[in-house]
Amino acid sequence: MTGQVLFLHGAAGDARIWTPVIDHLPAGLDARAITLTYFGTAPWPDDGSGFGTERHRDDIVGYIEAAMMPPVHLVAWSYSCHPALLAALERPDLFAGVFLYEPALSTYIDDSADRDAFIADLKKAFGPVGRAIEERGALAGVRLMMAQPGDLDAIDRMPPDRRAIYEENAAMMPLMLLGKGQPPAPITAAMLGGLQVPVTVGMGARTRPVFAIPSRAVAVACGQGRLVEVPGAEHMLPETDPAAFAALVRGWLAAGE
Repeated sequence: MTGQVLFLHGAAGDARIWTPVIDHLPAGLDARAITLTYFGTAPWPDDGSGFGTERHRDDIVGYIEAAMMPPVHLVAWSYSCHPALLAALERPDLFAGVFLYEPALSTYIDDSADRDAFIADLKKAFGPVGRAIEERGALAGVRLMMAQPGDLDAIDRMPPDRRAIYEENAAMMPLMLLGKGQPPAPITAAMLGGLQVPVTVGMGARTRPVFAIPSRAVAVACGQGRLVEVPGAEHMLPETDPAAFAALVRGWLAAGE
């Protein structure tokens, strides 16, 4: 298996998130990951007010143009699915295909009942995280985001190097969850219908509505889209089972998507 693949991380993560996944990919594949602006340990270019879809689209496009040989395959997880879609809409020439694991925004959702269900679960999933950030700081928000049902200290049982990635990314949490950055780009289902790049959406069969609803909406909206459900998986699959996620990517690449 040959070619070039670029991985994009989600919230409270950076390029290091993908190392175990990339380690499970074939040696002949040029697989890379980048850290989007305001994530990772690099100094911010401003006070965080520039955080948003457009800035991260520029990160993606700029890296591909400067360091890769397009068209490339793009893999995005959670938050980064949104800038990935914007980049694919505006620069389809750069992409051979896009794989999105659990998009997490509502702009693609047309059905009113689905939108209501999304908003309700968004409040359940991230309302407590936002309150933790406001009351106890960004690190408390990260800890709560990584918690499991009945196990609020789950992050403490992660390997130290993995836990450090999420803790070192805590500062970006208010930009996303407390509206300190820019609003998400208004990417609609109608816009995705004109997308010229093949899109595959992956989602865990056990994932919660806040991720499942946008995942299905994107797959339906994209003119060349398809949906792959992963049995037994949830939103954190790239972290909890990198070998399984790498197998998912290998299957996508082998299918020519």
